[in-house]
Amino acid sequence: MSKYLVAILISLIGLLIILVPTFLLPVCSPIEVINGDMHNHTSYKFMKCHWTSQAEIGIGSVILVIGIFMLLMKSHLVRLGMSLSLIVIALLVAAIPTVLIGVCPGETMACHIGTLPGLLLLSVTLLIICSINAFYLKRHN
Repeated sequence: MSKYLVAILISLIGLLIILVPTFLLPVCSPIEVINGDMHNHTSYKFMKCHWTSQAEIGIGSVILVIGIFMLLMKSHLVRLGMSLSLIVIALLVAAIPTVLIGVCPGETMACHIGTLPGLLLLSVTLLIICSINAFYLKRHN
């Protein structure tokens, strides 16, 4: 596998993990809560999917940076280590919306219909690409 192809694919997946919960398949909007004080102050209650989105933005940023670093690295062992770390990060991408934080419980909510499957698909894709790359780098080293 070309190191450029793998690095660009990983960077693209990192960018998509950032964009899916924010723009492409956005999570639910916050709920408007009106407080009972004299100023009629309006505040917002964020659902679980909002915090999942924030965590995925951070993880997507890390994946994007690692993808850029993989593009610049020449050492097979360093790229192997990065691929192995990305396998663990791919599992974390899947764990956040399913086990760790979760999404809204309603099956018809936007985060349940769009964001969750999108993130799981990106996670599995990243896992497969990095596993193949790690196997290739280990074999050709």
